[in-house]
Amino acid sequence: MADGQTDWLAVGARRTRAQRLLEAVTAKEEERMRELLRRRSRLKALLHHEEANYRQELQEKYWELEKDRLERRVKAAEELQAREEDERMKFVLRADEQRRKQQCHYYRDAYSREIQKYLNESRPQEITLRNQMTKAYGVQKKMSAVQDD
Repeated sequence: MADGQTDWLAVGARRTRAQRLLEAVTAKEEERMRELLRRRSRLKALLHHEEANYRQELQEKYWELEKDRLERRVKAAEELQAREEDERMKFVLRADEQRRKQQCHYYRDAYSREIQKYLNESRPQEITLRNQMTKAYGVQKKMSAVQDD
């Protein structure tokens, strides 16, 4: 039975060695898995950090582009407003000039009517004066630039 016992001990020793080997392999595998998990966690954190940085950069670029676009729109609106104001001023100046010309025309017309009225009213007096001069002196004197028909 000694032989059976050695066999049993040998089987036990083999089993113990196999268990120790299995435990060692399992421990190494667990350590490797923990290391992989740590690496994975670190990589995940790095990726999240990089993603956050990229998002922040994209957000900053977006706001910068929006700011530039807004500045361009404001500048275009200001230019349009200035152009419209110039056109309005030109229109007002043209209207003022037209009004001045119209007033000058009205003034000339009124002045011409008044002069003509004065000449028409003074014509009989001029004829009378000419007749008196002719009777008194015997010479026909011309009065002003107006002549009798």
